[in-house]
Amino acid sequence: MGGFLAALGDKLAEKWLSLLVLPGLLFLAVAAGGQVLGQHHPFDGGRLSRRVDMLAAEPAAHATGTVVLVAAAVLAASAGAGLLAAALGGAVERLWLGDWPAWAAPVARALGVRRQRRWEAAQERYREAVTARVRGTGSSDTAHLNEARNRIALARPQRPTWMGDRLLAADSRVHRAYDLDLAFAWPRLWLVLPDAARADLQAARAAVATTARRGGWALLYLGVSGWWWPAAVIGPVTFLAAWYQGRAAVSAHAELVESAVDLYGRDLAAALGVPCTDGFTREVGLAVTRAVRKGA
Repeated sequence: MGGFLAALGDKLAEKWLSLLVLPGLLFLAVAAGGQVLGQHHPFDGGRLSRRVDMLAAEPAAHATGTVVLVAAAVLAASAGAGLLAAALGGAVERLWLGDWPAWAAPVARALGVRRQRRWEAAQERYREAVTARVRGTGSSDTAHLNEARNRIALARPQRPTWMGDRLLAADSRVHRAYDLDLAFAWPRLWLVLPDAARADLQAARAAVATTARRGGWALLYLGVSGWWWPAAVIGPVTFLAAWYQGRAAVSAHAELVESAVDLYGRDLAAALGVPCTDGFTREVGLAVTRAVRKGA
């Protein structure tokens, strides 16, 4: 038990250091340096160096107690900045996934309708091309039309954002393929997944949260632009990079969710006592849905 607690403490310390302290120290350094440089001398390294020399020449800088207190204050401030970035990251994640507050409902609805119209137009072009090809009246390549529609969404859009629709597409595609209500079945499926599959899913979900947290840091850096204008460039660039990585992370997570159903749906059916001799078919999926929804 002592070894387990020691290992757990090491992992917690490593997480605390990597997620909160180190990014927080970098943010504090940028914020403090920007405060010294100001808006009119944003890249004056000499000005910053002189300020550091002045602080180092102070008598208090050579007192052990002062150094310890300042170090503790800096660590606490960096951890606090990390917690604030994590909170902002949660808001960024909700923004990306289209889970917007009630006051933003009109904007969300307008964006959702626009995405639906684009998807339906792309779907109609693809359907017409497929029909023409089957009838022999057209020779257009339907693959690029299929890709164009899928770039908008893999299923009919329901959210104002691509990331939100990408996660919802996993649910709708599973339902369309297996008649399985994934929202009700997922907790039961999670219990029958092997450890390796769970670890992959948890890592994919953590990657989404990590990219959203980077978006939170971007918002904090944008706040520094109030006294150091280069932060107005750092913030948007960081947010754009986080958004791009977030799209990839959300797509990977959705793919793993669908894959879990494809590979372990039979295990779920067997655990629920649903016969599954010919594979995980729509009939089996519907029976599993009735079981997990208690017949409702």
